[in-house]
Amino acid sequence: MKKQWINIFRLKGHSIISDKNKIALIAKLKDLLDHGYTLSESFSFLLQHTQLNDHNVKMRIKDDLQNGANCAHILKLLKFPKAIVTLIYFAELFSDLSITLPHAHEYLLKNYSAKRQFLKTIQYPALLLIIFIGMLVVINHTIIPEFQNLYQNLDVNISPIQFYLSSFILQLPQMLFYIFICLFLIFLIFFLGYKKLSIENKLRFILHIPIVSKFFRLYKTFQISSELSLFYKNGINLQQIVEIYGSQTNDEYLVYLARKIAVGSHNGLKLSETLSKVPCFDKRLSIFIEEGEKKGRLEIEMKLYSEIIIEKIEQLLQLIIKFIQPLVFFLIAILIVSLYLVIMLPMFDLMQTIK
Repeated sequence: MKKQWINIFRLKGHSIISDKNKIALIAKLKDLLDHGYTLSESFSFLLQHTQLNDHNVKMRIKDDLQNGANCAHILKLLKFPKAIVTLIYFAELFSDLSITLPHAHEYLLKNYSAKRQFLKTIQYPALLLIIFIGMLVVINHTIIPEFQNLYQNLDVNISPIQFYLSSFILQLPQMLFYIFICLFLIFLIFFLGYKKLSIENKLRFILHIPIVSKFFRLYKTFQISSELSLFYKNGINLQQIVEIYGSQTNDEYLVYLARKIAVGSHNGLKLSETLSKVPCFDKRLSIFIEEGEKKGRLEIEMKLYSEIIIEKIEQLLQLIIKFIQPLVFFLIAILIVSLYLVIMLPMFDLMQTIK
C-alpha cells in the first residue's frame, strides 16, 4: 500500500532522466555498439555525459554493469517505458539488440514529439485560464460586492439573467476547487481498486474507458507486433513463445497472454485466430498475422505493422490535440463573456434607474 501511495504522488520533475535524454541515450548506445563497444563500456561512457537526477541510481547502474547486468535491466532502472524494456529484453535474448534499438528510438521520439506538441498546445489556454481565475477572485471580492451594496441602497431589482450570471461567477472558483478535489478522489479510489483486480478484470476495466481504450489497444498491439517480429525472425515457434511469455512472472499481462495462446494452441487454433479473441489488440492485427503466415514472412509483416501502429498513435494524439485547444478557448470565451455581462449589466440597470 505504501508503494502505491508513493507512485501516485511521484512528480514528473523527480524522474531519473528526462524524455529528451532517453532518446539521446538510445541513439548513442546504438552508435557505440556499432563501433565495437561492449554494453558495459557503452553505458559507462554514456553515464559520464548523461544527466541523472538520482546519484544513487547512477552508482547502482555502475555496480550492476560490473556484475554483468543486461541492457533491459539498465533501462528499467532508468524508468524507460515498460514496452521498450520488454522489447529490449527479448532483443537481447536473441542477440538482436543493435537492430532493435532504432525501433525503440523511433517509438520514444514520436512519443516525445507528441508530448511536446500537446504541452505547446495547452500551455497558452492554460495560462489564460489561470489569469482569468485570478481576475475572477479579485472581482468577486471587489467589484461584485460593491454592485450588490449599491443595488440594495438604491432598491434596484436585478434581472434573472444578471442574478444567475452573478451567482455563477461568484461560485465558480469554489466549484472548480470542489470539482478538482472530487476528480482527484475518484482517481485515487479507482487507482487503488484497479491495483487489486485480476489481469482479466483490469483489461475489462481499461477497455471500457473511452479514448484510453483506443490508446491501450494501439500500445499493446505495437508491443506484441514488435515482439512477434523478433520471435519469428529468430525461428521461435509458438510453444517457445508461450514458454518465454509465461516465464515473465514480473509482468502479469505477458503471463495472461501466454495462457491465452496456450489454450488457443491446445484447441488447434492458429495464432491469428487466438489473438483475434483477445480484446486488447487492434482488429487488423490478426489480418496481418494471417497474411504473414500465408506468405511465410510473418517477421516482416509484424515489423511493418508495428511501424504502422506508431503512426496511428501519433495521428490519434494529433487529433486529440486539435480538438482540445479550440474546446479550451471556447470555454474561456464563454467565461469571459459571462464576466463581461456581470460587470456591464449592472451599469445598464443603474442608467435605467437614473432615467
